[in-house]
Amino acid sequence: MPGQLIRMFLADGIAEGIKTLEISNKTIFCTFFPRPMFEQFKVRKENNRPGVYILLGDDVDSDNTKIYIGEGDPVGPRLYSHYGNKDFWTDALVLTSKDDYLTKTQIQYIESRLISLAHECGQVVLDNSNHPELPNISEVDEAEVGAFLDSILLLIKALGYNFFHPISVTIESSNISPVVFELTGSRTLAHGKMCIQNGKYVLMKNSKLVKNEVPSASDWVKNNRKRLKDNGLLDESSDNTYTLNADTEFRSSSGAATVVMGGNTNGLKAWKYNGRTLAEYERDISSPS
Repeated sequence: MPGQLIRMFLADGIAEGIKTLEISNKTIFCTFFPRPMFEQFKVRKENNRPGVYILLGDDVDSDNTKIYIGEGDPVGPRLYSHYGNKDFWTDALVLTSKDDYLTKTQIQYIESRLISLAHECGQVVLDNSNHPELPNISEVDEAEVGAFLDSILLLIKALGYNFFHPISVTIESSNISPVVFELTGSRTLAHGKMCIQNGKYVLMKNSKLVKNEVPSASDWVKNNRKRLKDNGLLDESSDNTYTLNADTEFRSSSGAATVVMGGNTNGLKAWKYNGRTLAEYERDISSPS
């Protein structure tokens, strides 16, 4: 895939303030701001443009992110209404067009698609109670909005958010390292296999996970495993284990290891390849030749 230039601008000169992002030769414009800076956002021109917005915060009932997806023409009045009646959000992400070209139908289409993706991917708690249907648009408009949506997903991911990225992935033979790490429980039937693809740690299909978490398991471990169950990625086996039925991405090797073992586990030490730990493997490949 060819490289793409994404420009980030710190509007206030600080990393914690308002950020804008745009892709070279694309019309989608992204503005990200923390809730306390809503007044500063209101005087920006994006506030008066049609667009889609995402409110982000922590879900108090789980160790997960909660989001709300909406649209407005313009977005400002809708954001203002949420400023008073939704207290979970701490940041907002606003997606507009550099040339004011987005129409009401197009932003409704994008809103509906983002809500569908959030449901399908299962990475967040979705605060939306309703799921608007896709509006009827022409074949040409659908192709154009599809390009808008691709740009939006790229910008959101460039900010470090995986809301619309599936939990399960397909391992591509062209991208996978030939190295497959393994993890075996000393007193359980747990047995995991992991590879590295596109900079992520992928717990491989048919890995065996312990059925019950250890008593000291953190909420993060429990919630991560619950997320796999809720998304139908774990099959209960007759040998008191779960079998993973799809290749699944994790941001860290420890995240993958704790899911297999049901408790906090240091992935750098637990995963092994040819008798060597992941930590030793990383040292080997990073050392000068």
